[in-house]
Amino acid sequence: MSDVLQIIRNRNILKKLTREFFERRDYVEVDTPILTVCPGTEVHLNYFETSWTDHQKIQHQRFLRSSPELHMKRVVAAGADRVFQLGPCFRNSGEFSEWHHPEFHMLEWYQVGLSYEAMIDETENYLRNTAQEMALLTGVDPSRLLPKSFERIGVFEAFKSFADLDLVDGDPELAAKAIAKGIISVQPEDDFETSYFKVLIEKIEPVIASMHGCVLMDYPPSQAALAVVSDSRACRFEYYLGRVELCNGFFELTGEALNRERIGEALRQRSSLGYSPVPEDEAFYAAMSKFSNPCSGNALGFDRWLALLTGGKSLDRSITFRNV
Repeated sequence: MSDVLQIIRNRNILKKLTREFFERRDYVEVDTPILTVCPGTEVHLNYFETSWTDHQKIQHQRFLRSSPELHMKRVVAAGADRVFQLGPCFRNSGEFSEWHHPEFHMLEWYQVGLSYEAMIDETENYLRNTAQEMALLTGVDPSRLLPKSFERIGVFEAFKSFADLDLVDGDPELAAKAIAKGIISVQPEDDFETSYFKVLIEKIEPVIASMHGCVLMDYPPSQAALAVVSDSRACRFEYYLGRVELCNGFFELTGEALNRERIGEALRQRSSLGYSPVPEDEAFYAAMSKFSNPCSGNALGFDRWLALLTGGKSLDRSITFRNV
């Protein structure tokens, strides 16, 4: 069998196993728009921009989505308490590397009433279930891929243990403190966020990479995005297998006011950093104005997971045509 056909076969198998996993748990599969008014709300992402020309030859700004998040939350707000989606997403001006591609598939799911910790458990269940099922078909030993248990590490704990830094969110002295600890990537003029990410890359991620697998969780509030902040910690987690970040999960922020505030701040930061502006999604805000139930969600890199499941060391093992 050719490499292309093997990738297609493996993708179909994992798609089938994924759908079976969620259907057994009473999730409903949904499809949401790929061409959107608002592609996402992240500070540091760049988006593919295009336009729609209507019958009067008037052009309307549109984007390719970076995630189905905003539309999926509108579905949840409309009354669907368990939803999942598997589909293409797009990110511009980023890396083209072993684990990055401008077009990729995202597995995203939401469950109303599910706690933050329970979503971490649900994610592990998905990983273990699909790994075991794929092993029967591919021969890749899931015990070599997944640890017996995923260690859960708080970000504040990680900074203390791995970088000898007492992390204070927004600390203007973080750069000076990091330099004093011998962290060479940090420069004196770096602001808090720049210093934070440099410490994360230089000191935290190498330790994580040495582990079989772990969950990094409880982020500083400044890194909350659209996650709830509780007890001065953002209810956000990421699963890592070696150096590969697999997913980004939240205990979701609900209600219109808080979402407007959080997204507005993200857009102001985008502007200050010179990123291109994106419009706000008023339909999303309207949906959130009627929704305040506790809800957890997660977004998982389907292509990354498939590559790891089939013994790959890059997306070459999971994306059929790797080009730009």
